[in-house]
Amino acid sequence: MTNQDQRGQWAEHLRDEAGAIAQQQVTAGATHGPVEGPLPHSLDDTAAAAHDAVLVEREQCAAVAASFAAPPRLAQLRPDATPEQLEWAAAVARHIAQAIRARQPGA
Repeated sequence: MTNQDQRGQWAEHLRDEAGAIAQQQVTAGATHGPVEGPLPHSLDDTAAAAHDAVLVEREQCAAVAASFAAPPRLAQLRPDATPEQLEWAAAVARHIAQAIRARQPGA
C-alpha cells in the first residue's frame, strides 16, 4: 500500500469519524458538545504539529552549532589552535547555525 493510499484511507476515516461525531451531537442536543482529544484531529493538525516539531528540532541543532561560535569555547577544545584558526572555526560555526535556521522544513 502506498503512502498516498494510506493517506486516503486516513482521510476517509477522519470523514467517517466527523460524521459520527456530528450525529452524536444531534443526539446529545444543544447542551453538549464534542471535546477535543489528543492529536491528530485532522490531517492539517498533524501536518502543523510535525512542522512545529521540525522547527523546534532545527532551532536546537542551530543552537548547538552556534555554541561553537565563541573562540574561547573553541580554545578549550583546541588549546593549540592559533587565534586565526579559532576565529575561522567560530565563523564556520556561525555559518552552519545560520544555514540550519534558514533551511525550510521539508527541504
